Amino acid sequence: MKRIIFGIAVAAGVVYWALAQPGPQPLATLFPTGALVYLEAKDFGSMLADWNGSAEKNAWLQSASYGEFSRSRLFLRLGEAQAEFAAAAGVPPDYALAGAVAGGNSALAMYHIGNVEFLYITHLASARAMNTVLWKARGNYQTRRAGGVEYYVKEDAGSHRVAAFGYAGNVLMIATKEDLIAGALERLAATGRGSVATEKWFTDSTQAAPAGSNDLRLVYNMERLAETPHFRSYWVQRNSRALAEFSSGLADLERERGEVRERRVLIRGTAAAAADEAATGALLAAVPDDAGFYRAWAHPEAESARRLIQEKIFSAGGTPGVQSRQAPVVAMTAEAGAEQDLETRIDEAPLVEDRDALAFGALRERLAAMPIDGMLQVESTRAGDVFVGTEAAIVVLARSAWDANAMRTALAQAAGTLWGSGSIGALEGITVAIDGRWLVVGNSESLVNAIFGRRNRAAVAGAAYAAGWRHGRELGNFERMTRLIDFPQIPAAGDAAGAREPMFYSENVASLARALSRVESAEIVVHDVGTMLRETLVYRIAP
Repeated sequence: MKRIIFGIAVAAGVVYWALAQPGPQPLATLFPTGALVYLEAKDFGSMLADWNGSAEKNAWLQSASYGEFSRSRLFLRLGEAQAEFAAAAGVPPDYALAGAVAGGNSALAMYHIGNVEFLYITHLASARAMNTVLWKARGNYQTRRAGGVEYYVKEDAGSHRVAAFGYAGNVLMIATKEDLIAGALERLAATGRGSVATEKWFTDSTQAAPAGSNDLRLVYNMERLAETPHFRSYWVQRNSRALAEFSSGLADLERERGEVRERRVLIRGTAAAAADEAATGALLAAVPDDAGFYRAWAHPEAESARRLIQEKIFSAGGTPGVQSRQAPVVAMTAEAGAEQDLETRIDEAPLVEDRDALAFGALRERLAAMPIDGMLQVESTRAGDVFVGTEAAIVVLARSAWDANAMRTALAQAAGTLWGSGSIGALEGITVAIDGRWLVVGNSESLVNAIFGRRNRAAVAGAAYAAGWRHGRELGNFERMTRLIDFPQIPAAGDAAGAREPMFYSENVASLARALSRVESAEIVVHDVGTMLRETLVYRIAP
């Protein structure tokens, strides 16, 4: 009995000792202040292995989209930086090196976008660290010391690009600036002051992070990024002005079987009023199950509703433009005028194209007179014998009941002005359904009826904004449509694709869509709580 009690006591002591030992220092505390972007992976090595073995990687690298990207200024600039780092480090920063230094918990912080200044830190077993080509080449580096640990620095004389690395306590560090390595080693030895983890933009974002595990975390200083010309030039969304209200943000990525979930927060610099999201819950419940695309807003402006109705329901398709590789010719002449100018009246203003303003004036007035609680856009493609058409419907949910006759008259006036008849019959080809607060306008009777028939369903959870794209359903029609768009410009059969710039829609964009063919759907839900936006994206992946 005594032996059993003694054994239990010993086991309890061992467990207590193990729990009392300090865990690995959080990586964010090792990074010096001043970073623009911080990216951390729970297990970078496994994520890199998954990507290298994925069908998506192979499809992307062989796609016309990647081929076009590889000729872009951004890609070439990154290639130059890669070559300069290789010259400084003495080893190429390729997939082989990435795989060798990809440990478990890993993080990378970017300090200067234009100069590609970064610090990378990863937990890596000593056996693996000592076996990397970088460690084996340390004899060609200058040896320095910080935090009681040696680190290695080398500078390329031509480009002045710096490569630096160090290893201590099962932590490997690689950087493009010596002070970043030195600062990290000092923090590892608890002698450094200040870190990314103590900066306001980082703490604001991480403290607001949504609950749940994450395989990948991205934290960014939006205020600093917005001041960076490289971000404004190369940011793919081209919406840096729209991001001006946010001071920082965070995105957590979690991979599950058949699903990738991304949770974001965007912190406002100045708090706004929280949005009333109830209306979008009713609108989202009305989305047909087979819709290819949908998006819903809470409290849109009346002009946004008018513009969307005009663009999606009334706008006529334009003829395809002729692709040209030549800049427009500018005639350089010293003549102030010509004989033809003698017939030009200078006492009258030139004619102004105001057909749209006249056509949609009544609709603009009707929409502006009604407070709008929410708006929904639904679209799907439908393939015919030759062409692929798009069915679209716009739903405007008002705060009070619509004047059905006035709305139909306003829509008929728009159609009549654009298409030559001001009568109610001019709405042929456009379906309108009105019931109380619900206004549904579309170019497909079946789509309008499908939405209108669901208007009394129980509302789902609301949102400030929500959207969905059913990639698996739409991909075939999308590819067919892109071929039809590019048809007038498709080169002769003998013109090899590799010898020319790929067609933008049918080759570039379509190849990117095919590379993501396993993505069945993508959905986003945004909640506005005033101080921040909370966004959740769900990507459903086929096996």
